[in-house]
Amino acid sequence: MGVLEYAVISTQSLSMVLIIGIVGFVLRPSKRELKLLADINVSVLTPALLFAKISGSLTRSILGLLWFVPVLYVLLGCVGLVWARYGGQALGLSDGFRRMCSIAVFFSNVNTILIPIIQGIAASPDAQFLLRDANDTAQQVADRAIAYGMIIGIMNNILRWSVGVAIMQPAAAAAEISPEDNKKASWLTPPLIAVMCAVAVVVVSPVQKALLAEGTYFHTLWLAIDTCGDACIPLTLLGLGGQLRLQLTPRTDATGPATSASEQRRGVVLVLVGRFLIVPAVSCAALLGIYEYVPGLVPLLRSDPVLFLTLAIVSATPPAINLMTVAQKMGVYETEAAAILSCAYAVGVLALSVEVSIFLWMASLIHST
Repeated sequence: MGVLEYAVISTQSLSMVLIIGIVGFVLRPSKRELKLLADINVSVLTPALLFAKISGSLTRSILGLLWFVPVLYVLLGCVGLVWARYGGQALGLSDGFRRMCSIAVFFSNVNTILIPIIQGIAASPDAQFLLRDANDTAQQVADRAIAYGMIIGIMNNILRWSVGVAIMQPAAAAAEISPEDNKKASWLTPPLIAVMCAVAVVVVSPVQKALLAEGTYFHTLWLAIDTCGDACIPLTLLGLGGQLRLQLTPRTDATGPATSASEQRRGVVLVLVGRFLIVPAVSCAALLGIYEYVPGLVPLLRSDPVLFLTLAIVSATPPAINLMTVAQKMGVYETEAAAILSCAYAVGVLALSVEVSIFLWMASLIHST
């Protein structure tokens, strides 16, 4: 296939994200309604999605080969931190705002953006090169990609409320975190519990076989969980559109230090270049280097092209929407966080279209060798 065909697959997969997000944007849900959607999603739908996709698509042997995924995620996060620190200094950003930009570059949007893009790509008849073997299916491709991505998603959530808060703490010395706040930001969330349960199921093969054996009550239970998980993505995208609309509404209650319009623009540029250029470039270079020179380090890169594609896409997604949550929690740079997110998601539509096309081309090349 040529570049045009990869561009078509890329734009088609992103169209679903854009359309559902626009619907959420137009509906203009209130903050209370968004919170209700988020509570349902985090408490029920996201855990169901994680449990079903991990327990249904991974095996114990594959799970053992995925040790590299969290390692790569942390290394790329460090690259983002270095870029934001020294790039921010070169651009003359204040220390506090530079810390906010560091979080924006470090923590990407994994769940909301990755899954619908992968589902769209897997459903394309032109993406047959992503099949692992003759017995592989488009649904299995999507399920494996979701399982791979969710490992990063869990790391994302844990580190956001530990490393992320620690990075912002000096910028919010006057807004100390109370014990109650720490409890709210606990890393032991329903999605993490679901992942732990799913991993336990994968490790204990008889339990996994019982859940996946068609025609049994155990499988009926698994199907019910899987059905709930199917509702997660559209609801999440509707919430994302509504959240972006809410962030564009002028705030009169924002607290903490303010930045000038010029400094804010420089910070936005710093984040956009970091998220859409620096981190993806380093990620692809690292993956291709491992594939070419030390293939035995991560053999799954050679046997499953979906792993390369998933890790590449995750490295290029916009900042996590929870950047606003961190800013609100710390009581600083709320307006700046809204500006970063609005610009990142506006630019991200074009940037991801181009980058996903490149990633698809690269995945096809390495799978054909």
